[in-house]
Amino acid sequence: MEDSIKVEVKKDHLDKVSRAPVLSALTELVWNAFDADADLVQVTIERTDFGLQAVHIKDDGMGIIHKDSKKLFSSLGGSWKGQKGTSPKGRFLHGKEGQGRFKSFAIGRAVEWNTSFFDGENTLSYTIKGKADNKGIFYPTSPKISANQSAGTTVSIYEPHKDFTSINKERLLEHFSSVFAIYLSQYKSIKLYVDGDLVDPEGQIKHKTNLPLDNVLFDNVDYPYELQIIEWNCNTTNEVQLCNNNGFPLLPYEKTIRGTGDFSYTAYLKSEHISKLNTVGTLGLGDLEPSLSKPIDAAISALKNHFMLRRIELSADKIQKWKIENIYPYSNVLNGPIEEAERQVFDILALNISEQIPEFERTDIKLKKFQFRLLKQIVGSNPDDLHIILTEVLNLSKGKQSELAELLKDASLSAIISTAKVISDRLRFIAGLEEILFNPDKKKVLKERTQLHKILAENTWVFGDEFSLTVNDQSLSEVLKIHLDKKGSAVHLDKPVKRIDGRVGIVDLMLTRSIGKNHSDEREHLVVELKAPKVDIGEDEISQIKSYAFASIADERFKHLKTKWNFWVISNDLKPFAEMELKQDKTGKGIIYEIDNLTIYVKTWGELIQECKHRLEFVRDQLDINIDKTDGLKYLQESYSEYTKDVILAEEHSGTEV
Repeated sequence: MEDSIKVEVKKDHLDKVSRAPVLSALTELVWNAFDADADLVQVTIERTDFGLQAVHIKDDGMGIIHKDSKKLFSSLGGSWKGQKGTSPKGRFLHGKEGQGRFKSFAIGRAVEWNTSFFDGENTLSYTIKGKADNKGIFYPTSPKISANQSAGTTVSIYEPHKDFTSINKERLLEHFSSVFAIYLSQYKSIKLYVDGDLVDPEGQIKHKTNLPLDNVLFDNVDYPYELQIIEWNCNTTNEVQLCNNNGFPLLPYEKTIRGTGDFSYTAYLKSEHISKLNTVGTLGLGDLEPSLSKPIDAAISALKNHFMLRRIELSADKIQKWKIENIYPYSNVLNGPIEEAERQVFDILALNISEQIPEFERTDIKLKKFQFRLLKQIVGSNPDDLHIILTEVLNLSKGKQSELAELLKDASLSAIISTAKVISDRLRFIAGLEEILFNPDKKKVLKERTQLHKILAENTWVFGDEFSLTVNDQSLSEVLKIHLDKKGSAVHLDKPVKRIDGRVGIVDLMLTRSIGKNHSDEREHLVVELKAPKVDIGEDEISQIKSYAFASIADERFKHLKTKWNFWVISNDLKPFAEMELKQDKTGKGIIYEIDNLTIYVKTWGELIQECKHRLEFVRDQLDINIDKTDGLKYLQESYSEYTKDVILAEEHSGTEV
């Protein structure tokens, strides 16, 4: 026996590597065989009447050249594969860190490598032995000419640990099928056997899907991403494998993906970006690696959405039966992406009702039809109430509740419905507002304070989504008081703040927003002076808004605070005086006065409504929402009946728009 090989790595590091899960360790040894250009790999589990005795991994690869053995076994990371991307036969190399030989100690106490290699003239054979008791030393023998002319290596692991005793042929066949599916499909010449049975991933595949994901920019390189999902006929441990762009697994994603438990699958997240992270050593951080968290989140979302659609697809016969019975509450014609999203959520819930409540299918058809229409109503108008169905109606187990809720949440369908409802309601509001502001008969009777003001107080998004209502119809003193409260100032107001002309000012709306996370001591205010549609903006109205503004700026309590003030006066139209004032505005934004911390605007309702429509237009087009004035009037009547009395008559929105 030659001198021993001492490993140049600290013991605690070796212990960590050799504590790998048993399946992971076996997988690594098979990868080593493939990386050695083996075309035939045979895994054999040796059992006797006394139980599991050994496990052997035999390959017909190129073997371990004797002169390289000391370098290869003396350190971690010393693999011959480290500087190469492909094997001599041109195969993709999986392992580059040289950890496979140490992971073998995760399987059993004693490990023996019997290897044969060709030195250019002869085939030579020798053995390397190691024990888990002292993982820092390996014992090689001297090479001898082999009677067998074939190269290759057999790794034999003896005295297996007790947690390996539960591993059987069936489990290994399933595991190897999922791990090596893509590799074996690409390299058709390779055969992998477990106890004489061929690992045949293609025979186990039930369904295969490729889903493109968004690219990731990393170190100024744009890396494409793809998620391949393979569903298996056999029962497997569901996994997401982080792979290179060829789909060869580099590391499993350790977290469980909730909401996908009804399927047996392996998902392969593929990108050269993952290879890059593996090379620099940060792949093991998983979604804690900043550049990897976004594609992992996207993959999980895509995975859940995929299986939600698969559930519907696999239950097509049942849904078709409901359509024949005329209890399915949707027509055969889809009305845009909103209804498509609603249908998908409805189908998931309806199928669960059918599965979880056996009596449902035996229920009277009229009752089933009523229940489905009720379910459709909840899905379409109150998706946030779906948890009631999961808990009180279906009476699902907590695990099933959690899984289904997770699926619906992360599939983003409820979010689509909720977003569509918000956008639709806003478009209806704008359509109705436009009608009551510009219809000659309606604007005559529309009251500024008791109607227009009240409606807008509940829809302050029309002035910009960044603003939130903080005070409504308060004196200018209250405006200043609220400002001081927000600043945490110790200054107290002991008398009303007067406008420049000495009168107490009344402000219709005050909206406020904080500016930037890095400027917590700053505040921006928007003060809106609303005018009834019949009042055109002229000299009096401009003087009024300026007096409000100048009172705020002039007050000594505000001179040294970092405050940005925006004052608006809004009505339907402008008088010649206001039009002349605006001629000096070069921005086209309606600015009539501007200094460092104060801007005063004159706005018309036509301009403001157009700005709102522009903000909503993109989403409206994507969701295919069509709104007319009849829809708008109906929305205002239903939502703000107390504020639209005498302005909107009930019969006005009962017909359809021509």
